[in-house]
Amino acid sequence: MTRVRSRVLPWALLAALASICTAFAAGAAPPKAKPRPPPKPAPAPAPTVPTAPKSVAVTVVETAGTRVYLQPGATAGIHRGSMVKLKGKDYPVVDASDSYAVVDVGSDEVPRDQERGRATVVANEEDKPVQLPPPRPLDAWRNTWAQEPTPADTQQPRYVPLGGEDRNRRFDVRLTVAAGGIVPLGGQVGSSLGMGELRARVHAEPIAAPLTLALDASLQGWAAADLATRVGGPTRPALFVRELLAGYTLGSFYAGVGRMRYAASTLGTLDGARVQQGLGGGFSIGAFGGLLPNPLSAAPSLDAQRFGVEARYSRPDFGIRPEAALVVHGSTFGGSLDERRVSGLFALYPGPSRFGGYFEVSSFDADNVWKAPAVALTAAGVDQSVRFGNFELSGRFDVRQPERSRWLASYLPASWFCTTVPAPGSNPNAAEPCNGNVETRAYGELDAGFGVEHFSAVVGATTVGDLTQTSEPNMVGGFATARVLRIARALRFEAAGNYSRSTYLDMYGGTIGPGVSLLTDALDVSAYYRIGVLQYRSDSTTLLQDGVGGTIVIFPSSALLFTLQGEGITGGDANALMVFGTATFRPRL
Repeated sequence: MTRVRSRVLPWALLAALASICTAFAAGAAPPKAKPRPPPKPAPAPAPTVPTAPKSVAVTVVETAGTRVYLQPGATAGIHRGSMVKLKGKDYPVVDASDSYAVVDVGSDEVPRDQERGRATVVANEEDKPVQLPPPRPLDAWRNTWAQEPTPADTQQPRYVPLGGEDRNRRFDVRLTVAAGGIVPLGGQVGSSLGMGELRARVHAEPIAAPLTLALDASLQGWAAADLATRVGGPTRPALFVRELLAGYTLGSFYAGVGRMRYAASTLGTLDGARVQQGLGGGFSIGAFGGLLPNPLSAAPSLDAQRFGVEARYSRPDFGIRPEAALVVHGSTFGGSLDERRVSGLFALYPGPSRFGGYFEVSSFDADNVWKAPAVALTAAGVDQSVRFGNFELSGRFDVRQPERSRWLASYLPASWFCTTVPAPGSNPNAAEPCNGNVETRAYGELDAGFGVEHFSAVVGATTVGDLTQTSEPNMVGGFATARVLRIARALRFEAAGNYSRSTYLDMYGGTIGPGVSLLTDALDVSAYYRIGVLQYRSDSTTLLQDGVGGTIVIFPSSALLFTLQGEGITGGDANALMVFGTATFRPRL
């Protein structure tokens, strides 16, 4: 029985499995699944309502030009990019700190202090650090750089003329007090002499219009027991006015009225008016006219009038910076024509050098009292200065005759203008007439300088003589100086020698002494010893003269300067003490 059951059961299982496989092979499908419901649609997002950026109240605390400073600043969230509303207008913040924010109102009206506004709050966008590449090792740069030329060999700096343009402002005031005197010592004949001066130089542009005012005047005083009997009384006025001029400038046009320091490039003081107009290309034309002041005291006078025209040329933008002037002028005295002159000058500046010259041609009446020719060259001269490396060579040569006019002759004796002869007759007070000869003074100078590091030296020679009259005084001389500067950064040492031989006196001597600059050059002190040997031609005696002196310069600020100089002299012909001091105040207005 057991064996039979074991055979039937496996066959039954195989039959059931076969029926299932047959059903699937016949395409029987499994039972269908129950369908799922469709998903519900997502709800639409609610519309967003824009919100106004957050803002804070700001207050104007200061203005500078078109920039307005506000409080608070970055601590309240006001950074670059914030907008500030002031007086109904929006301005971006251009800069901000923890305490302040800055806006630029441009051409709009600048708000007043304590005005209030609103500023938007924005996040501060900080710059993220950038990772730099590692540096190259030093060996990678070995022998890679060529020798660079020095700046002095490659640069061509723009020419800047000297003058007052470095103080470009509407007001410039300089006040100077000067006082000094000489006191005879050791029974020396003569009385003490002292002087004092208060001088003011003012340049002012008082209003917005192109109107200028220039003043240069001084109050002078002299003191001596015998001052009334000393020569030169008319030349010591209490008030001396060098310039008092009102000017107007519009473009290249200029007009001035008042006392001019220079009426033209070759003429001096004139009380009158001057106009000038630029013509373009460096050319300009001008005209002037007015009254000549008293030649001794510079006081206003109605005796003589001067008038003329001037042509100028100046091109500082050219390589040699040429400049020139030509002046034609005349004068009247006593109701008739007096002076008639043509004068001019020129200058060239090739690199660091200079070459220039001037001339003057005068015309005289046929019956003039000086017996001068109808046309004469009354003045001429040339000068030059050449620099090359550490050397400089310069020279000058002038020829000049006395300035002759009936106006000057009314103030000075005839011997100032020509060689005179005794007046005919027995009247000793009669005017001495001219014999037709006139002095033609020639002046020559040549000097050479050398400077390197802290050492400099200059040697030179000078001569003065007359080209037409050998009997007139003459002189020839020479000098040499040497300086060693910045010894131990503050000390210097100077030495000089001189020699001259002239018609009436021969003299030679020398000076030697140290100096020191302290307090960052705010204090400079120097002392010297001077020796001189004098030999008068009228006496065979040789006189020895010694002098000991010193100078103190105090420069406490850029607006104040004090100087004091003194020297004691002793010798066979002079024993005296000289003292002179100045104080200059130039405020920065």
